[in-house]
Amino acid sequence: MSVVSGAWEELADDVRSAMVACGKQTWAGIYEGVATKNKKWRPLRPPVMTPEQYGEITGLTERLAKLILDACLRRASTVGELRGLLGVPEGQIEFLDETEPLTEELLVAVRPDVLISDGVPKFVECNIDSALGGAYDSDGIARRFLAAYREHGVPESVRLRAPESAVDTRFEAMREQLDLPDGATSVVLFHMGSDYPDTQDGHTLIKLLEPVRDRGREAGLDVVVRPLEWLTLNGDGRLCAGDVVLESVLRMFIPQEVPHGAGYDALATALRTGTVRMFTSSATWLLGNKAIFAWLWQDIGRLSTVDVEVVRRHLPRTDLLDAAGIGRAVARQRDLVLKPTGTSGGAGVVVGREATAQRWRDALDSAVEAGGHIVQEYVLADRLAMHFVEIETGEVRQEAVPYCVAPYLFGRRPAGAYMRFAVPDSAAGSVVNLGQGALTSGLLLVE
Repeated sequence: MSVVSGAWEELADDVRSAMVACGKQTWAGIYEGVATKNKKWRPLRPPVMTPEQYGEITGLTERLAKLILDACLRRASTVGELRGLLGVPEGQIEFLDETEPLTEELLVAVRPDVLISDGVPKFVECNIDSALGGAYDSDGIARRFLAAYREHGVPESVRLRAPESAVDTRFEAMREQLDLPDGATSVVLFHMGSDYPDTQDGHTLIKLLEPVRDRGREAGLDVVVRPLEWLTLNGDGRLCAGDVVLESVLRMFIPQEVPHGAGYDALATALRTGTVRMFTSSATWLLGNKAIFAWLWQDIGRLSTVDVEVVRRHLPRTDLLDAAGIGRAVARQRDLVLKPTGTSGGAGVVVGREATAQRWRDALDSAVEAGGHIVQEYVLADRLAMHFVEIETGEVRQEAVPYCVAPYLFGRRPAGAYMRFAVPDSAAGSVVNLGQGALTSGLLLVE
């Protein structure tokens, strides 16, 4: 029984029926404005966990993040040294201060991707950065489902609640880390034209993110929303978003392949001169490099007994791929997943058992030639029983689908989770991402 579906199965029949019935009436409003590329299906309910299950996963997340930093500190003391050891080309990560020291401050924003296998959480990657997608959507979906249940009379015998807000907790962590006073100016910053849905037009995304702006204002900051492309410098060399002179930036884009132009130059200048501070620094992105999982396995003999158990039980075996390892990887095709070390969103991932032998060998050869790849033990993941509605026909389907749990920690505080799951009849295989048509949800906790 999996961690997530187990909590649903233990609810009383009348409660489950009432939640699904409520979803049939309210799904359209609950998912209005949610970023997705799937135009066919919507969920009729959110996944649920017990507080104890959620606490287990978030506790492991905090420990894994510290193990990742420790693995880096055994090899480097500055961001520039770490970048070189990871084989990341100079200049590939934008706005990177190579003199920045490696400290626990870099662990301020964490969201791993966790699969559940026979009820055991397995961490297949760990994103460490401010640009952790899904926070606004997962917050909103969970709270809208909860409000609908209360309005439609889901039996009060079940105690449902939403975890702490990822959006609110991120603003709180930002204020604390940057020591921002009440009224400090800040911009929620994105760039146009990314692969994330609805980022092609600046005005559209500003409108979509107005509720995030409002939450920042409730947290005591003077927040605006702008695309990077629209930033300027005033006559005093201060970074501006329209008429607002900025003291801080909440970076909501991955610091790679960022479009260059006047806005980019303005931000780079302000960071270099110290007239603005960014949450988070681009250095955090380095800590999410998947090669560090391989370092943890290399370091197994240097860890405490407790941490060895964490790695062996919760971190799939991960190895750096080089020419000497191709033979082993070919022989173990069904047991391995090939991943680039520095990408996100499932880009470049090849699941051995889902590829032909020729496709697998070609992918391995290309990976060795390019450098910067790992092979990771395949996780035979549990499936999540979910209820879906087909948008066009109204047909309701219940199906057990692949899923991923992605809990947020901001300032080391648990703050909700970004739940992703495949849809009925999906041909995407075991990679569960928005680009492959997966759907998303927030999480509710059931007492």
